[in-house]
Amino acid sequence: MLQERNMLRIGLIGAGRIGSVHAKHLASVRQATIVAVFDPLADRAQRIADEHGARIARDWRDIVEADDIDAVVIASSTETHPVVLRHAAQTQKAVYCEKPLASSLSEAHSLHRDLSGQNSRVMLGFNRRFDRNHASVAADVAAGAIGRVQTVQMTSRGPNAIPPASYLKLSGNLFYDKMVHFFDLARWLTGEEAIEVSALGSVIADPVFAEFGDVDTALVTLRMESGALCLIDNARRAVYGYDDRIEVFGTGGLLESSRITEGNVMRIFDDKVLTEGLPKDPMLRMAPSYAASIAAFVEFALGERSAVPGIEDGFRSLVLAEAATRSLAERRNVTVTEILG
Repeated sequence: MLQERNMLRIGLIGAGRIGSVHAKHLASVRQATIVAVFDPLADRAQRIADEHGARIARDWRDIVEADDIDAVVIASSTETHPVVLRHAAQTQKAVYCEKPLASSLSEAHSLHRDLSGQNSRVMLGFNRRFDRNHASVAADVAAGAIGRVQTVQMTSRGPNAIPPASYLKLSGNLFYDKMVHFFDLARWLTGEEAIEVSALGSVIADPVFAEFGDVDTALVTLRMESGALCLIDNARRAVYGYDDRIEVFGTGGLLESSRITEGNVMRIFDDKVLTEGLPKDPMLRMAPSYAASIAAFVEFALGERSAVPGIEDGFRSLVLAEAATRSLAERRNVTVTEILG
């Protein structure tokens, strides 16, 4: 029936910032339509429902169990992911779940154990895999263009705004919330698992992070199976703009997915060269990857695509987040086998 219609009917759970981003990009996908929206804050759900001609659901279960919905996008807060994802997967609907998979490793392990062998159609929202430049780097690494990988360096700093306390309270910590993207990228770029993790972190930009037992500045080093080393540099705040870049160095060369600027105008004078600054809005870089990610999900849900980040990737990234959390707390290197038990 779905194949005959060739139109994917989507229920959106969560109408906050990221839910709004997904709704915007779904509107540009010809084969998809949002038919129902749920959010605990009715005005947020109403806004998206009005924009897309969708109905408002009274509860997330109404979306998951609806007969006229083929796929579910979970964009609610992290602590809701496990229960909603588990319920949705059991209905055999296709599911797009925002990262992280869960707010604790034990919850993620339970989901991994219960859903991995059930042919669940689940895609995790690791949108950075769909950044065109990052994807080009990954393709070149996979093709052997730079020989054996020696080091991977990934930086993500900013934006300038500090997340509100209400967000920090539920987001886990920097490793679970922000750096989880880069744990996934490390595995994806190298095609390997990490075997050892070392983390350093500090509260420098704003004392509010200490109130939640979190840090705002962190460095994590991963040792991969081949011996390749990966350095991840994350900061919650950067006054100069959103700074996001990747470098992969190998025995045969170097690849870089560079930071982007607000524009591409260079102004050259007799005593200086002026270029555009970094974007203050992360969406200048991130929007295309979010659009590509949600379009890939529609293809996946329609059976037109198979290679997407899934439950295994969500679980493995949280294993590394937990290893980093433990390394920071105990001030020592942590092996992945310790975390896996």
